[in-house]
Amino acid sequence: MKLWINENKFIDLNDKEVLTLEQAPRTRSIDWMGYYGYLPDPDLILNKLGQDMSIYRQLLSDAHVWSCYESRTAGTLSQKWKIDLPAEGGYARPNKQAYDLVQQVMKRLDVRQITEDMLQAIFFGMSPIEVMWQKSSVWLPGRVEGKPPEWFRFSESNNLRFMSCDNMITGEPVGEYKFLLPRHHASYQNPYGERVLSRCFWPIAFKKGGFKFWAIFTEKYGMPHLVGKVPRGTGETERAALLSRLVSMVQDAVAVINDDESIDMNESPSKASSAAIYEKLIEAGNKECSKAILGQTGTTEGTPGRLGNDTSMMEVRQDLIDGDKQMVCSTYNQLFAWIAELNVAGAAAPDFSYIEKEDVQKDRAERDKTLSDQGVKFTKKYYSRTYNLEEDDFDLSPSKPGTDAGPEAAHEFADTGEDPTPDILADIITNRMGEHSMAASDAIMAAVKRLLDKSGTLEEFRDSLLDLYGGIDPSDLGAIMERAMLIADLSGRYEVKNGS
Repeated sequence: MKLWINENKFIDLNDKEVLTLEQAPRTRSIDWMGYYGYLPDPDLILNKLGQDMSIYRQLLSDAHVWSCYESRTAGTLSQKWKIDLPAEGGYARPNKQAYDLVQQVMKRLDVRQITEDMLQAIFFGMSPIEVMWQKSSVWLPGRVEGKPPEWFRFSESNNLRFMSCDNMITGEPVGEYKFLLPRHHASYQNPYGERVLSRCFWPIAFKKGGFKFWAIFTEKYGMPHLVGKVPRGTGETERAALLSRLVSMVQDAVAVINDDESIDMNESPSKASSAAIYEKLIEAGNKECSKAILGQTGTTEGTPGRLGNDTSMMEVRQDLIDGDKQMVCSTYNQLFAWIAELNVAGAAAPDFSYIEKEDVQKDRAERDKTLSDQGVKFTKKYYSRTYNLEEDDFDLSPSKPGTDAGPEAAHEFADTGEDPTPDILADIITNRMGEHSMAASDAIMAAVKRLLDKSGTLEEFRDSLLDLYGGIDPSDLGAIMERAMLIADLSGRYEVKNGS
């Protein structure tokens, strides 16, 4: 079996090298028109109108389209993001230097503006973003700016080319490490990407026509017709004079008939239903734009009395936003990969990702647990506000013995019905802390006392104390701090109760 390459050349398929060849390149396809010097943009609307993508920018002046644009982009721009070291594994290993360089870059750049530039790909198919590098001891992006997509074309190999004034026919190839290229549903057949705004063009065109005729209709029939009546046989001069007076009252929809001179006000009984035709046309145009940009109409038009349907519509919008976030993450990760390649050879680039709501709650819960272990007490109101719980859905359990004995010890002290004494306090401390913790803290305190006896000054004791604590087991040191806090708490209660 043989593979045909051109009219004079065949390749034996038994040769494994044939697997590396492309049998169906664009230049050999039946519909390739190479005389353009670049791959033509397949957008049907632009080809029909003979326009470029700048015509779609005009659509953003429509209030409804802009509202949908804001809603779609805000879904990503409002999210919190993070940068993580890559996971272990693969040919490249995580590198702290590459991570620090990326963190440095992201602190300096306008991340919100760059992200919004990336999101332009949703509406214009693609969004070329140029990276201007700065060289000091390392190569880092100095500026990252989105450029108009109408300045660019694709070659027959789907490579991006800049249509410069020096080369307006075929364009010039872009440099390596120079252009990030987020694209929306791009394919081999259409590397320019699918443009959401192209789906809004005709709905907005008809909508504007509806507004135009609605305005004319309103001007004509928005107020009653004025009819001037004059006696039969009245001359044209008198008729013209009456007509002029009527025109001074309204700008249109006037009439003059023969009768005793008078003016009547006539209203059209069907004008309300006629005006509704234009209103429905405008509403239909808005709904089509909502579906094109947001995937649904509930968040812009609303569906009163259909809360379940609204929920499903919000889920559709969220699915689109999740896809937008993936596009943004991929583009940032490409930039991070360039930073790693140019500065730390063989290092794996850090990973850009968005923080999901579940991650936020998990991180907050871990933080709250750490603070709680350190003695911080949270109120029911805090838990209700932070974790979206009702106060009657849960109770705050008492502290565990040995972790925070202050409130429990105070309760035990209150139940005794007698004034506290040092012996009582000592028993409470022993019961709450346990024999092991007491023994460990006694041994360490003895070492501290010996160090204090040997020190000549407080400064010498302070410096020696740091060396002593450096070798202490953390759990034993925690026991000392726990004992000290408990003694301070109970001593304070004792002094307050006895007025000392």
